[in-house]
Amino acid sequence: MSTFRIANLAFGKSTLDSAYEFDYGGHHFEVQRYGTHFSIPYLKDLMRSLRTTVDAIALSDLPPPMHLGKKSYIHRQVLDVMATPLSIPLCDGYQIREIATVDSIARYIADGTLDPEDGIFFPIGLLNLEIIVYLREKYGESIRLGDAFSVLGIPKLLTPSDDLVLPAQALMNLVNLRDIEKQTPMASSGWKRMVRERMAGSLSGIKSVVSDVGVLALFGKDVSFIRGKDVYLTSSNPAMEKFLNQHEPSTIRNLFPENFRLSPFINYSVLDAALRLAHGKTAALSIEEWQEMLATEPMEKDNRRRYVVLSSPSLQTRLQNGAHQVLRRTRAKATPDFAFVVHPLSREDIFRVPGLRGLRNLPENYGKPIEKLISKAPGFVYGHIRQIVSEKNNREVNGIIYSLPSTPRLMKEEDPDVTYRKVERLCHLAAESGAKIIGLGAYTKVVGDSGETINRNSPIPVTTGNSLSASATLWAVHDAVQKMGILKMDQATGLVDGTAMVIGATGSIGKVSAKLLSLAFKKVILVAPRLNRLEELARDVRATSPGCEVLVTTDANELAGHADVLVTATSAFDQKIVDVMRLKPGCVVCDCSRPLDFTEEDARKRPDVLIIESGEVVLPGPVKLSCDLGLPDNSVYACLGETAILAMEGLYEPFTIGRDIDWLKVKKIYRLATEHGVKLATIRGHAGFVSEKEISIVRALALKGLSLPR
Repeated sequence: MSTFRIANLAFGKSTLDSAYEFDYGGHHFEVQRYGTHFSIPYLKDLMRSLRTTVDAIALSDLPPPMHLGKKSYIHRQVLDVMATPLSIPLCDGYQIREIATVDSIARYIADGTLDPEDGIFFPIGLLNLEIIVYLREKYGESIRLGDAFSVLGIPKLLTPSDDLVLPAQALMNLVNLRDIEKQTPMASSGWKRMVRERMAGSLSGIKSVVSDVGVLALFGKDVSFIRGKDVYLTSSNPAMEKFLNQHEPSTIRNLFPENFRLSPFINYSVLDAALRLAHGKTAALSIEEWQEMLATEPMEKDNRRRYVVLSSPSLQTRLQNGAHQVLRRTRAKATPDFAFVVHPLSREDIFRVPGLRGLRNLPENYGKPIEKLISKAPGFVYGHIRQIVSEKNNREVNGIIYSLPSTPRLMKEEDPDVTYRKVERLCHLAAESGAKIIGLGAYTKVVGDSGETINRNSPIPVTTGNSLSASATLWAVHDAVQKMGILKMDQATGLVDGTAMVIGATGSIGKVSAKLLSLAFKKVILVAPRLNRLEELARDVRATSPGCEVLVTTDANELAGHADVLVTATSAFDQKIVDVMRLKPGCVVCDCSRPLDFTEEDARKRPDVLIIESGEVVLPGPVKLSCDLGLPDNSVYACLGETAILAMEGLYEPFTIGRDIDWLKVKKIYRLATEHGVKLATIRGHAGFVSEKEISIVRALALKGLSLPR
């Protein structure tokens, strides 16, 4: 039985800290709670100090995303926390909570335990919007909200009527201007505390109270309003329940899903971490995937879609984008089904943009300052891709392509928040234009937490496209190895009698490439800078492919001469990841990195090695592309291809997000690609398409080199 360690970092008090253990899915889990006393800096310090000693970090008691009038609000400091660079899952449990609490309320109503018409009180309604929206249509007159009492110090109970949406939206914008720690009841004035003491007298006709234990803990002795009432807790803590019982509630019930109460102390963020670790889904999951894992009833799935999936930009964003809407309508362009974000990979690519081409021949001392100046500009509409027609369902889809005028080097040098803000603005523009999903290209899917934060704050689902990128990479390797004709199959094992090396193996594309290559090759070599992460990946690969020998190294040059196939997936920029002269004759190199790890000069030095770029794809239909992506003919990047495939399939979800790719999704996107008629583009090297004649020359030189003493 494997053991996973989870650090539960709570925004609240340390008085509730505890260490506990439980078993689930054949795994043992050890959890330690750390209260951070409402300090964001301390929370982030703990995240950085614990990231190498635990398998996942679970965040609790932070303000959840607010969905008001189909608009999403997330506090800026929460976004900042979620963007902290980590190589382990960072879990918040928000989606599980939204699903589970509604399901539990529905069950209590169905079995007669809860009658909403007897009155339900929410001390802070903004923190339980998923339940309120579910109940409002039928029981709106029976619901009372204590936000005015609790947050503003105004002695008035509210009802969840539609006329409160705009004031609540305004409040969210104001709240976002202040630090979170200054907005808890702990920071309340004497006036607010005095007003809250009057709350109990206003609830005489209310039978039930719904709240999180963390919220009730903040009220302290003011929590006496629960006396004689049925209390429904969205999460549990034995010490807190003991405290609440001192105030003599009629009953205390829990909305936490019963079949997942693995410990009396477990909360949604810890459950999020445990489920992802136990099921090997370390990347963020979509709403649909959580519903399937939690075995949600279809009726509740439909209810959830009404108020979680359909979030859209705030009023502020809509005003900012007004000019863009007018321009789009004036041009009467076809509404896009999807959007995609690209950016220049080098300074030369910047000058592909119409209007900038005349600057490409500027002297070096002018080029760099202009590159930096242009990078400060916001993203813009770069072009469109139209008339993509599925061979599966004959559906035609169109896309809009945005560009950020910044190279990977400049993005890496600046704060990730800068890139986040630029990309999030494009997500809102895409939503306003009608797009239902947006894909991230090149370095925009690497920066920060690999799309998780952007997806969280986007009005439409976001995908990095890395599932198809990984699939197309191995697709290209397979074709190249077959055409080279040097490696043979071991008939006894069914494996290729050769060695595959993956450099950047602990990255998103590297991990899944390593697992899939281990299913085909007798030996796999994993290369990355951190040995502990390599050894962890090696255990996973061995479990996946017991018949494959797995070696690890932090120095690619050490074992490069043994590799028959080499896949690179790094963000190394100008650093040399491996000496091309150390490669084995006949080695097939697939360079997935952007910018590329291997240069044209490297290819010239080793004419006996086949160096190809990662697989690009050709989309089906009479595709019309109105901008220059730096690719020949009708080829597009695989990450753009994934976004288009999801649009053709009507699968509008964050299919690939985070640093880890689910290899089952790699298989699924490959299947969808073939069903819809997406093809692998012709193999390309540094000089363009690689012809059959060029491959035969490389093969001849390789066979000659292999026959010589080495």
